[in-house]
Amino acid sequence: MDNYNCCAVWDHTCSSTKLDPIPIISCIIPTLKLNDSVSKIPLIGPKYEALLLQLGAKTVQDLLYYFPRTYFDSSKVHEITDLDREEKKTFVATVLKFSSIRTRKKRMTIQSALVEDDSAQIDIMWFNQPFLKDSLKVGEKYIFSGKLNPKSYKPQVSSPEHEPIKESQTHVGLITPIYPLTQGLSNKWLRSRIKWLIDKLDYVTDLEETLPKKITTKYKLTNLFEALRAIHFPETQKELKAAETRLGFEELLEIQVKMLKRKKSIEQLTGPSINPDRTLIKEFISKLDFELTQGQTKAIDELADDLSDKKPMNRLLSGDVGSGKTIIAIAASLLTVKSSKQVAILVPTTVLADQHYQTFTQTLQDYDIKISQVSSNKNIEADTKNADIIIGTHALLHQKKELFSNLGLTIIDEQHKFGVEQREDLRKTFTNKTKKNAPHFLTMTATPIPRTLALTLFGDLEVSELKEKPSSRKPVKTHLVPENKREDALKWIEKKAKTGIQIFWIAPLIEESEKLQVKSVKTLFKELQESLPDLNVKLLHGKIKPKEKQKTLDDFSNFKDEKIHTLVSTSVIEVGIDIPNANIIVIEGAERFGLAQLHQLRGRVGRSEKQAWCFLFTSTKPTSDQRKRLRYFAKENDGFNLAEFDLQRRGPGEVYGTRQAGIPDLKIASIFDMELVKKTREAALEMS
Repeated sequence: MDNYNCCAVWDHTCSSTKLDPIPIISCIIPTLKLNDSVSKIPLIGPKYEALLLQLGAKTVQDLLYYFPRTYFDSSKVHEITDLDREEKKTFVATVLKFSSIRTRKKRMTIQSALVEDDSAQIDIMWFNQPFLKDSLKVGEKYIFSGKLNPKSYKPQVSSPEHEPIKESQTHVGLITPIYPLTQGLSNKWLRSRIKWLIDKLDYVTDLEETLPKKITTKYKLTNLFEALRAIHFPETQKELKAAETRLGFEELLEIQVKMLKRKKSIEQLTGPSINPDRTLIKEFISKLDFELTQGQTKAIDELADDLSDKKPMNRLLSGDVGSGKTIIAIAASLLTVKSSKQVAILVPTTVLADQHYQTFTQTLQDYDIKISQVSSNKNIEADTKNADIIIGTHALLHQKKELFSNLGLTIIDEQHKFGVEQREDLRKTFTNKTKKNAPHFLTMTATPIPRTLALTLFGDLEVSELKEKPSSRKPVKTHLVPENKREDALKWIEKKAKTGIQIFWIAPLIEESEKLQVKSVKTLFKELQESLPDLNVKLLHGKIKPKEKQKTLDDFSNFKDEKIHTLVSTSVIEVGIDIPNANIIVIEGAERFGLAQLHQLRGRVGRSEKQAWCFLFTSTKPTSDQRKRLRYFAKENDGFNLAEFDLQRRGPGEVYGTRQAGIPDLKIASIFDMELVKKTREAALEMS
């Protein structure tokens, strides 16, 4: 009888590997552990075990933490006379009659019952549920949840949920949990198994409180056992809210603790000594042919302070598309080089590397600074090893010993392309482990990060935000074009192109796909050559050789010489392209791009004082959700607002690429709950 305990009645029969199946008055069940398979729970055999695995519920712990996606409140009991055709309502009634008949015509069965309460009698109908004759007993009371059949000429309830009156309800007469499902599972079955588990929490021998007593007391959090019970089967809305707060607190706290540990480990390192020469920065700014925004000025001051610290800088520069992050990176690089240290700039694509090389070279031409570029398809030149600023893709990581002898600053642009854990690996790559020396670290992203998210998923970083754009730039006018307006839009675009405005024309695929009804760049290129014969159209995508790709971009940029009107491309131009004369972008198959990517693509235009336009074409009839998303994008130019909208729909794992980076998806907590974020950060500091 080891590992078994007695419990109250839980089912009509009981079976185990140690006992023969017997009708029971009491039952012997095994004690459980969190890592036990769900198959140890009664009525979960191989079939249901496999279905639960599809939901990610492999163990007892997984099932405990498989939270409802929503709830239906059927706890308020009404009388039969209160029922209507609009809203499901709960009522308690006694079964007076029950019958089940088989129809010849459609070979179906119809079950009917006459029930009554103190207010009235009413008929109830079900279809193809012959088993009800065994579960609905004449003379017994049941609790029902349903609404009047709008097609019936007399009052009648069709297919209501029902359950016998019990001391503790599972399906009806409570705040009913509704779970995400997979084919083959019903909410009723899943709810019954989770209810069994919740009722037997005392038998899960290694389930213990996970938060320190001082934390639960200070922040008035309910205990773990009560929170797990109430998140699945709350008795009141207040109880449900308390459970969500407790479990959400723990979710965010786990992330905060992890980020603070990472931050503390960085603070143990020693950073290079950089002279924050304010006079040099003032001189640099005065030579620019544009005026910095307040956000840019503040960010440069923050970086200068960080660079002068003995600890290595660890800062995230988050800014909207076109907010001017590159000039801040150049200013930080100038301070570093003038302190006799090297700068490494790591980017995700050769296109962005080329763009940065040109921008850094042009902006720093008066400062006697040597800038080199490295990529996997370029050999390292002899003088590259002595360069002050080296810009490149991942090739930098493989050649760091040959390239860097005195590294002072590492800049990662478009950090979301690398992921959270990858970013940490990059830091370790450039860290001298024996001497505990590490370069200063600046990461930049044009996918804006809401403040609450910055305090959680990026809690190991100090954050500088750029929300302003140069005042001379006009918002891009964005239009979601219906299919019947496509021809009109094409004529308008062609007319604008003939005035000298250049066009980016984007498609999601290089080659045609049989499965996806979406145009490829190659097909689109041929179509535009035929439909716009007066315009010079060029093709660009990721499979084109780097030299040819760069020549195409250079030719497109030098419009006065080459007269390239339209560049047909994949999203390879998503980042790092700055061509002020390109003021129209057309995005084919727009429903196939995420909001962050659409915003990045739109950011390729509107980079001058002239008006710019973005046209969204869909390849198929969009779903209602896709249409809602694209309409929101069309009216919203603020990247931070777009990021919040996207986060609410998809979660941080998908938006910022953290799903593959070891950061758990939030099941309960909301990253927009600023109060909870601040409390968990405070608690993490107390625990560290």
